[in-house]
Amino acid sequence: MELDDLNRTLKENNLTAYWMREGGRPEFKPHLWQWSKVYPTLMRAGELVPLSTMVEMRTIGFKNPSLGDKMTTVSLDYQILMPGEKTRAHRNLKSETRFVVKSSPGAVFIVDGEAFPMEEGDLIITPNWSWHDHYNGGKEPVIWIDGLDMGLVSLGVEINERFKQGQQPVERPADYSAKLWGHVRPAWIDDEPPTPPFRYGWEETQALLTALKETGGDPFDGVHLRYSHPVNGGPTLRTFSCEIQLLRPKEKTHSHRHNSTTFYHVFRGEGATVVGEERLEWAEGDIFVVPPWFWHGHENRLDRDAILFSISDWPAMAALGFYREERQ
Repeated sequence: MELDDLNRTLKENNLTAYWMREGGRPEFKPHLWQWSKVYPTLMRAGELVPLSTMVEMRTIGFKNPSLGDKMTTVSLDYQILMPGEKTRAHRNLKSETRFVVKSSPGAVFIVDGEAFPMEEGDLIITPNWSWHDHYNGGKEPVIWIDGLDMGLVSLGVEINERFKQGQQPVERPADYSAKLWGHVRPAWIDDEPPTPPFRYGWEETQALLTALKETGGDPFDGVHLRYSHPVNGGPTLRTFSCEIQLLRPKEKTHSHRHNSTTFYHVFRGEGATVVGEERLEWAEGDIFVVPPWFWHGHENRLDRDAILFSISDWPAMAALGFYREERQ
């Protein structure tokens, strides 16, 4: 049998072989999305796209031109909710986090019957298979960043279920999760429960960043904090970690690389991140991605602090035994 005949036989039987591979995977390249371009589209979408049974959430996602339609393991979306609007309550298999970019008094996230206020800089966990919806009772639009592990969940089948009513009732008292998972906990909880919903308030996060600013930090990431799991103290979620870092005035970090994907949101300041051979110049509100195994280092260009919020899939990589990191 000639090689062409062998290859044809393989194809006819839905088989393939190493020597039949055509090309390779698309090269995952760094990319930056500018807030100055994203924000007007968000506001325009708020005006033109009504929430309905067809469009239950008003989100704008980030497409990396180097990947085409291929999904990354973790991803970010911007979501906007106009005054008086409510999203429909539902639950799904993917885990989600919300980082508040713009807030309005009276706006809340509701997760498993508990209302969490939306305040700028807050991070709220929405664990997988937890009921969640959102309500903007304020007078201004609210905008937040959804952190998602959709790329990992889509390896199987995503399951989505609607709540029996349009919105779920608020049945738990204010700060229920914060009190339940504080330093004093119910004695009857012996086994580790599933990940609970949780709010990391910006006031506390900012206070810790400020307190640590004068005591050193990481040479590769500046003053670098991780939002720890409220029960076991590990990564924020099993599939990805939410983190925040402060770069002091004119600080420039050393370079390192890791085989995990990291998305960054510029919460405060201006600067640049060198990713491989590319220099990404960022300003407040921008989002950029560092693909796996690219050397990268950050630089704060201004005479005031810069703050970067990020999500990374390193917990999933570590759980599978794949995670690697190198430092220069």
